[in-house]
Amino acid sequence: MKRFASLFILLAFAPLARAQEPKTFPAAKHGGGELKYVGKVPVLVVKGKPAEMGEQFGKLAVANAPDITGLHKQFLEDAGQTKFYPFLEGMAKKLRPNFPPHILTELEAAAKASGRDEGLLLFANTVADITSGMGCSTVIVEKDRSTTGGPIFGRNFDWMPTKGITEHTLVVVYKGEGKRAFAAVTVAPIAGVISGMNDAGLCVTINEISIKKSKDKPEFNWKGTPLLLTFRRVLEECGSVAEAEKFLRDNARTTTCCMTICDKSGGAVFELTPDKVAVRRHVNGVCCCTNHFRTDALSVTDKCARYDALAPLQNKDAPKLGVKEVFAELGKVEQGKHTLQCMVFEPADRVLHLAYGTGPATKIAPVKLELGKMFDAK
Repeated sequence: MKRFASLFILLAFAPLARAQEPKTFPAAKHGGGELKYVGKVPVLVVKGKPAEMGEQFGKLAVANAPDITGLHKQFLEDAGQTKFYPFLEGMAKKLRPNFPPHILTELEAAAKASGRDEGLLLFANTVADITSGMGCSTVIVEKDRSTTGGPIFGRNFDWMPTKGITEHTLVVVYKGEGKRAFAAVTVAPIAGVISGMNDAGLCVTINEISIKKSKDKPEFNWKGTPLLLTFRRVLEECGSVAEAEKFLRDNARTTTCCMTICDKSGGAVFELTPDKVAVRRHVNGVCCCTNHFRTDALSVTDKCARYDALAPLQNKDAPKLGVKEVFAELGKVEQGKHTLQCMVFEPADRVLHLAYGTGPATKIAPVKLELGKMFDAK
């Protein structure tokens, strides 16, 4: 009798338990695209021509997202921007002509396939240009300072902890015709790159810098390519830090930021304004970045508690670091609920260790993603 009573209790409360689980993307296929789980991480692979990849992204990452409308409304409310949204959407539409044609084709197809207004997707992919709020900490460990023998690139992604953002987080692997395969750690419906790695092992992440905090006092460039789309193009077209530097010097951007970048040999920080590229290399085998410029050409201040906490890693007598140690160092600069993602890239092995969720993500066990195998798979 006790056995039957226990069974009854389990059956009675099972639907309640399922209902309390956070909603996220369902595993599914559409065309050449497929969304499946690696550990607890949703990974979407999209393939083909821009319109095909856009349709796959639209169906599997936008239409199938838990509640993009709710996330959008809550994000604007948390940012105090609800009444200004028509103005922000207008700014995003003003940047539309500057979208790389293949990405614009993708977004048009994604909007059509998902039934979403194109304006929402334009806003999501220009959010780093027309709003502020991202804070991030990055660390590059050169191979001579690494216990693995290869470079290690760690990153905290700090953003507004809007309810629902965790459930809309996923990794998207793009395999576009005529482009390098790459993976982006993103939030639907962002198709640009906040953090990512490509098939050459090149990794990039964005560190937001206010346009007001640059010595050269730049003006917003309305003819520049939006930042997240610039970062995406770097992964699509470049195979090394040197190639990325040349690309950035040859192409216009909208506003200011830092690109922390690392390939199989090592990395750097590119301090970017609409018309300048200043480069910071490692100090004693370690390069750190937070949310301000530090080169003489662009810096207006060197005060940052998070940078100061990471700076001892650059001491000449500091110990070597492995993946575990880099995660630990990122834990020292977490910003509570705002630290939504914590990740470590191993460029030489084309591996990503990703932790994300209710912040601080530095306290969440990471999932190992063999991105190289995903890039190479047919």
